[in-house]
Amino acid sequence: MSYKPKTLFRILEDIQQNKLLLPHIQRAFVWEDEQMVRLFDSLMRNYPIQTLLFWRTKEPIKARRFMATIERDVELSQLYEKEKSVEGVEKVFVLDGQQRIQTLYAVFCGGVTTPSVQTAEGYFDVTEGGAAIDGGDLLYRLKFSDTALPLPHYRIRNLLEVDAQKDAASIADDLNEKLDSLQTESNDQKRQRERLVRKNLSQLRSLLREEMHFWVEELDGIANEFAYRKILDIFVRVNSGGTKLTASDLMFASMKEGWEDIEENIEQTVEMLNDGRLGFDTGFPLKAMMLALGEGAETNLEKFTGAKGEALLQKLKDNWSRSEDTFKQLRDFIDQDLRLFSDKLISSYNAFVPLFDYLFHNPKPDEKSRVRMRACYYKSQFFGWYSGSTDTVLNGLHALVGKQVPSGFPLSEVKTYFKERSREVELQHHHLEDKRLRAPILSMIYVDCWGTSPFKVLYRGNEPHVDHIYPQHMLRTRLGQVSASVNDIGNLRFVGATDNCRKRGELPASYFGRLKSDSVQIDKHLLVQEFADCPAKMLFEEETFSRFRKERRERIWAIGKRIIDPETFA
Repeated sequence: MSYKPKTLFRILEDIQQNKLLLPHIQRAFVWEDEQMVRLFDSLMRNYPIQTLLFWRTKEPIKARRFMATIERDVELSQLYEKEKSVEGVEKVFVLDGQQRIQTLYAVFCGGVTTPSVQTAEGYFDVTEGGAAIDGGDLLYRLKFSDTALPLPHYRIRNLLEVDAQKDAASIADDLNEKLDSLQTESNDQKRQRERLVRKNLSQLRSLLREEMHFWVEELDGIANEFAYRKILDIFVRVNSGGTKLTASDLMFASMKEGWEDIEENIEQTVEMLNDGRLGFDTGFPLKAMMLALGEGAETNLEKFTGAKGEALLQKLKDNWSRSEDTFKQLRDFIDQDLRLFSDKLISSYNAFVPLFDYLFHNPKPDEKSRVRMRACYYKSQFFGWYSGSTDTVLNGLHALVGKQVPSGFPLSEVKTYFKERSREVELQHHHLEDKRLRAPILSMIYVDCWGTSPFKVLYRGNEPHVDHIYPQHMLRTRLGQVSASVNDIGNLRFVGATDNCRKRGELPASYFGRLKSDSVQIDKHLLVQEFADCPAKMLFEEETFSRFRKERRERIWAIGKRIIDPETFA
């Protein structure tokens, strides 16, 4: 490994000569204009911009050239350099610094494509730098324009073109002479302007030609051992800030040449699954498809390299239509059977992978299977089935659900699998006492009673609160109840935040009596028919509170048991 300064001129020259390239694992250029402007401002102020990380290698890694003119929606496959991608050909890849280098290459050598497909080149006002611009925090403002900007703007590409043989002083003198004839200034203003122009041109040319602004760490994979796996690990770590990359991001980048639409297809699938409410990420569809196709749940880059990688990619591509239909079935199951409308209720999204696996091989399951699938989902969430060794667990379940199962969803076999691994598999009374499970259990009960999740609210700010039916403060101060009784799930319900604020400490007989007189259906909130029929019976006394809490808890238990353990009712 070496650590050395390098001029921007030499970096740009290496790009133009196809010596400095991007590996296929790099994502597309994502910086907005504001980020490019801030980079230019930092460099003109002589601020450090962090080290660049390069990798010299002869490995057969797909190589991609930089864009002289930045195109936001360019197909990356158009930029691949096949002759540089083969084994034995020496090349230098940028592992960290793509956004910075691409910006500077466009500013000094090319430009940015405008919506009208014109090339907008980089300019800056040579008289700026003396004070903040428009009261902001910039001293230098990079501008892109597809038409030549008049003085005092300077076309930055001129440094490598018409002004390439001039020193900074000569360029500044020429500009100042032209500005003398264009501007009406006092002698002090003229001297200040001339000083700024000389300073700015000196700094701009220094950025291009002097070895003091850009430092490069180079991993020499030719003279030393830097295997591809090690480089990938380094790449993920150095890109952990800024534009963060995940393992799936790297795989999509490596896969796009063989299947250009894969990333767009996956992103559309995730958007469909989330529907603006849930939190599936782009790694989920890839893991689910690979498992269903018998390739294992592990998502790593080794699976997508070499001939095996090409075969796997073709397999995913050939089965995309079937996978897409399965994802739609999974979305319907989430909507119609689970009725999940909030990410807050989901502790593990891995619980959906075996459901996809089963639907892939057993599309359009009957009602009995859907009941078992629902039970499997709730068991996994409540009992922490995917809290460790996730990929091993998913691979084990694939043997049970990743095939045609004529008898329907194999819930008993799934339970046996987890029971053998010392996991809980059936609802127990102590689960109703687990504070972490209150919200998901109540949501499950409300879905069963109301037909919709309480988290499906009409407007923001009215998300459900866990509310004490008998007010907790009054239970403690007037009836001397302890926390276990006050917070018993039999005394808890879901209610919109707005209604909860209005209710405050109102006693249940008064509150529910008022709702009932207003024709509000309260029986599904209370679950106990006696009190729903006559809220006046909800007296604020220890005996009534204890009976109410016990009967309601028993009702919640009965409903939960039927949903989570339907096999025990067969």
